[in-house]
Amino acid sequence: MLRGFVLLLLHIFCDIALAAHCGKVWLTVSSLWRPMPDCDKMVDAELEVNWELDCPEEAGYPNTIKVFTADPAHNKTLKPKLILTSLQHPRGYYRTNITVGRPPLPGGWDTKDGATLAGSHCLKHYAALYKDGVVYASSCLQIWPTWMYDLRRQLGRLPIGSLMIPGTHNSGCYKHGDLTRKDAFQRYLLTQDRDVWTQLVHGIRYLDIRVGYYPSIPNGTAVDEEGYHVSRFWINHDVIRITPLSEVLRDVRNFLDVTSGEVVIMDFHRFPVGLEGKPSRHRKLITILHREFRGLILNRDIGVDGLGPTLNDIWSSGKRIIICYGDKYTVNEYAWLWPPLTQVWGNQQTVEGLFKYLDEVILELKAPRNNQNPLWAVMAELTPFPLDIFFNLSGGLRQMADSVNRNLTVKFQTEWWKETNIVATDFFLGNNLIDVSIQSNIKKSNIAQWRL
Repeated sequence: MLRGFVLLLLHIFCDIALAAHCGKVWLTVSSLWRPMPDCDKMVDAELEVNWELDCPEEAGYPNTIKVFTADPAHNKTLKPKLILTSLQHPRGYYRTNITVGRPPLPGGWDTKDGATLAGSHCLKHYAALYKDGVVYASSCLQIWPTWMYDLRRQLGRLPIGSLMIPGTHNSGCYKHGDLTRKDAFQRYLLTQDRDVWTQLVHGIRYLDIRVGYYPSIPNGTAVDEEGYHVSRFWINHDVIRITPLSEVLRDVRNFLDVTSGEVVIMDFHRFPVGLEGKPSRHRKLITILHREFRGLILNRDIGVDGLGPTLNDIWSSGKRIIICYGDKYTVNEYAWLWPPLTQVWGNQQTVEGLFKYLDEVILELKAPRNNQNPLWAVMAELTPFPLDIFFNLSGGLRQMADSVNRNLTVKFQTEWWKETNIVATDFFLGNNLIDVSIQSNIKKSNIAQWRL
């Protein structure tokens, strides 16, 4: 009788183990938008459900996904907002009409200067994967505002150049508030749908910045304490100014002030308007950056094996922002500026072309690196041709991001994570690369520990 009871327990435990390891479900936010009928506004930020099933034949596949607007584990009577049945493919995706919008950030992270709680926090949307009523996996749409320091025991010994760091492309090209039909004309200008504060709170740690300088100053603009007009500097998408630089700098500084161990990389990569061949204007920008981040800027260091300082080294220094600067002449004047960061950019217009290019530079290690800077970034987004923009052949950057983002999650999760340093994308909530980066860094730490 005892033997039969033990066998029953083993059977139950095996079933639980199989269930826990053969299915995964996660939530993303669509980059697409669509017009609302009889209204000037557009619908955007709709929830996406993603799943991946890898079950042993004897376990059988999960067959149902339910989406909730609260944690079903805490409310057994909660009715699902959506039920997906008959999951016919081991890997899948479904775009819902559930609008996420721009909800308050949980854990106190919505205030920018208030009390903030460490650790990951769930927003209100949850998804659960079932087989015959048994939960195989679940997840929520969440933020990771302190992931680097939360994992300090595992990640502290890794050099900054070996980490997988989630980032955004053209990080300052976003819009506040609801979208309107007028915004459709900006379909090739906006690359993000969250401001920089929200990007950082979600877990982004690399910001791609392109700066323009404009001599004419808007009326009523104050001069800063050093006599420089901060308002002359803007975040640009190519030659079009989008966001005041001061807004982005303020978000980064606020984030560094309320976190104790997060490291942010600001890559001032290009200067498309008003700065080329103007050293005095570069010095004005450098003065503004130094004043804004005084006491937090990490001096450049290629570290051991050319991979940069470890996170432990960075934390010991008390400096937590890395500023890379795309003008080598200016870099030579300031010890705290990091040399230009290599961006691996394929200039591709199709998903197939982009993935073929990234296979070459990541798996075959053909990415050109700057040996003076241990950091390098994969720019994992599609690029429209000028004719695409003129005739709207691609449907806009949102459409292009939608075609590539969910596929990026799979490729980095399965193939590209090991060799990748920084990965930057458009409309970052449309992929799961923050979570993939965190899990990849844990695996990299385990590999490094095993080698020791």
